[in-house]
Amino acid sequence: MEVFEPLITLLTLLTVLSVASERITNLIKLRQKDLAERPVEPAAQRARESRIALRSMLVGICLSVLMKADMFQILTHLDNPWKTLGWVQVYRDNWVRTSASASFGTALYALGGCTITGIALGFGSKFWHDILSTVYEVKRITQNKRLKPSPADSKPTEGE
Repeated sequence: MEVFEPLITLLTLLTVLSVASERITNLIKLRQKDLAERPVEPAAQRARESRIALRSMLVGICLSVLMKADMFQILTHLDNPWKTLGWVQVYRDNWVRTSASASFGTALYALGGCTITGIALGFGSKFWHDILSTVYEVKRITQNKRLKPSPADSKPTEGE
């Protein structure tokens, strides 16, 4: 696996989950009268933005818990983090509980990881998309440097 692939996979997962979180937050925002209307006063606007940011973070945490998007599990399975999602999984045509729901301690640990993921989702999809774009650009630059010979390699030696 290439050096950048685990990071790209993680950022892709966070981008997808944050888009879903933003959609749900927008639905809530449009249904709440106090959040749907933009106030004219700057102080009221800042208060509105703070309430939206808090709700966005709470929606991200709820979505992460619902999907069991446990950051601890995701980081330990960067080769395929999509398989870590879910409290139950299908195994040989049977629904099987994951190890996160096996005991109170493991469930609490998973809830902590889900909370961290939810807080990360609160940063928004634009944030994660921008980081993903930056990583892709760095990957492209490093691949080009690796493939392109440096000027020092093409200089003739003194004997030539």
